[in-house]
Amino acid sequence: MIGDDMKNMKEAQKNNVLSLFIRSLEAIVEENRKNPKSAKKINQLHLRINFGLEIEEDAYIWFHFICTSGKVEIEKGRLEDDYDLVIKSVPEDLMFFTNGENSLFHMLFKKNKYGKRKLQIKKGTTGRNLKKLIKIPGILSLDNGKI
Repeated sequence: MIGDDMKNMKEAQKNNVLSLFIRSLEAIVEENRKNPKSAKKINQLHLRINFGLEIEEDAYIWFHFICTSGKVEIEKGRLEDDYDLVIKSVPEDLMFFTNGENSLFHMLFKKNKYGKRKLQIKKGTTGRNLKKLIKIPGILSLDNGKI
């Protein structure tokens, strides 16, 4: 019984972390829409990303981010086919990235608490899409007004 309670609690914590990130990213995108220049770029962007939050070493919770012609969708789970990038990060590091404290350069070249890069990027089913990677900080970061 105690094992089941711990498992349920751990699952609830995972869901809390996931819902926090989803709500945070939705709020950041809405805040960036208030800037006319950013709003125009968001409306022109076509992007499909799988995000993995590394909650324990090599254990991830997944959500996906889809932006198509200004319509943004952020939901639990992975996109199995037709995605541009896979981004994996520890939740704290991704939070520092979205609030503007850590730059894209910092995230790509510094190590996280598990000895991996803070922002791990893998190509998607549609190729490497490095151009789309460069646009991500402008959409998912509050501090950066550029896209």
